[in-house]
Amino acid sequence: MGQFSLLRIYFEVSRLIGLCNLHYDARNQRFSHNHWPTVLYCLILNVAYLLIMPFALALLTGNIYNCSDVGMFRIVYNVVALTKLLSTLLLIGSVWFNRRRMQQLANDLMAMLHRFRFALGNDCRRRCLCKFLLTSSRFLLLAQQLVSRDALVHCDSDSLFRRSMAPFQIAASVYALILLLLVSYVDLTVYMIQVSGNWILMNMSEKVQSMIQDLEALPERMGLPREMGLRQILAAWSRLWRRCVHLDKVLHQLVQIFQWQLLFNLATTYVFNIATLFRLWMYLDYDEDFRIWRGIFYALLILLHHVEVMMQFSIFEITRFKWLELHERVGKLFYLNYSTNQSENFQERLLSRKLEIALFYLNRKLQLHPQRSRRLHIGGFFDLSNSTVHKMTSSIFSNVMVLRQIAYKIYG
Repeated sequence: MGQFSLLRIYFEVSRLIGLCNLHYDARNQRFSHNHWPTVLYCLILNVAYLLIMPFALALLTGNIYNCSDVGMFRIVYNVVALTKLLSTLLLIGSVWFNRRRMQQLANDLMAMLHRFRFALGNDCRRRCLCKFLLTSSRFLLLAQQLVSRDALVHCDSDSLFRRSMAPFQIAASVYALILLLLVSYVDLTVYMIQVSGNWILMNMSEKVQSMIQDLEALPERMGLPREMGLRQILAAWSRLWRRCVHLDKVLHQLVQIFQWQLLFNLATTYVFNIATLFRLWMYLDYDEDFRIWRGIFYALLILLHHVEVMMQFSIFEITRFKWLELHERVGKLFYLNYSTNQSENFQERLLSRKLEIALFYLNRKLQLHPQRSRRLHIGGFFDLSNSTVHKMTSSIFSNVMVLRQIAYKIYG
């Protein structure tokens, strides 16, 4: 049960930083929302976040228009700071408004993992570890923007006052990193739940494949052995399909709970990537103290951050492929049962009808044009897929080019 120890540590860290106000009962292996010490601790911590937020924002960006060295970055700083502020406020509010829904989601997922004897395989462990390591690029980029040479900490105006406020600015920078940890934890949690769901889907596909092998091994002539085998396959399929529908509802509930937070996180990432790329471009073009190793380091950080964003989208694309694999095996089981259904046996006909309903369900879910059959994932605006992240990437580069042209007109 080492994998659940890792999940327990992950959950305890989320509760330590005030993100999760649920309590995990290890004896019953369930989450509860009425554990008052946990609720009180998270409430105090969240209120402290809200009270500190305006002071930290004022320290980091308060006199941005009085700093002559910043140039047009003052607008970029303001936009990035406001998007991060809105994303954090939405996160703190959603944590409390969706407490019961999160509790139900967590309990359903943990029950399914226990039911399928969840073992964090090499692929799951590798994906989660890679996502965790790439997420660290967010903190490196933010720290670089907070303490680099052209950051507000190094503004030349009011240097004596700046030196006296240095400890508070360091504390505000640490506070900004903590808020980034809160937002990053949501993305990482959604990613890990999707990875777990993909693992369960893979196990379901393997069980369907075993049913296909069992059906092929049954004698062709109708008799007691075939009748008993069909009853076992029918019972196994009914149980598996109930779990499959339940998993689909759990994953759908996951997106419904976090869709607006994911939208604001992506909007923040979008603006942050534009600002970071524009900053790198200006450094390469105008910095008098240019160092090639520093430019390579900044470019590598930006690339790692973009790969991390692509992973957030690609895991939903992998989920679609897992559903497609399950759909193909269910179709193979249906056609195999239909082709051998010559005696009009009740068990065979019932299995065919159940498989036909499942195929209709999966066909609708895997619709190539989802806007025709269901609402788009994120607020009805777009789906979580690779095509969306490619469009976002092209839009980022287009906006950076526009800012670069503006900079050329201003600075020559």
